[in-house]
Amino acid sequence: MKTQVILRSLTILVVMIFTAQISIAGVHDPKAATALKKVMETQVPYPNFAQENLQTGFAVISFDVDNNGKILLKQINASTTEFKEYVEEKLKDITLENPELYQGETQYYRFDFKLINDY
Repeated sequence: MKTQVILRSLTILVVMIFTAQISIAGVHDPKAATALKKVMETQVPYPNFAQENLQTGFAVISFDVDNNGKILLKQINASTTEFKEYVEEKLKDITLENPELYQGETQYYRFDFKLINDY
């Protein structure tokens, strides 16, 4: 029991540190940041499985971009295994335009999967 509490606390600490890094670092060029956000929002939408089960969650990634614009995932933390696997799978299909804008430093992005009520 005590070991589970310690492991859970360590996991939360790691996620908090990783999230803090993301708030400090990221794409420095505003145009590149806007383009990256647009690509991520359109290519990694709120997943169907989450909609069907009324689930919310998140995934936080760090990645590099190769010369062809492909995302090379370095690290991923997510609220559930399902969100982690979903984001990993979706990232395989993304090719960023102007990859030189993202090269030379690690990029960070946070996906927030939230329910939206259409009233």
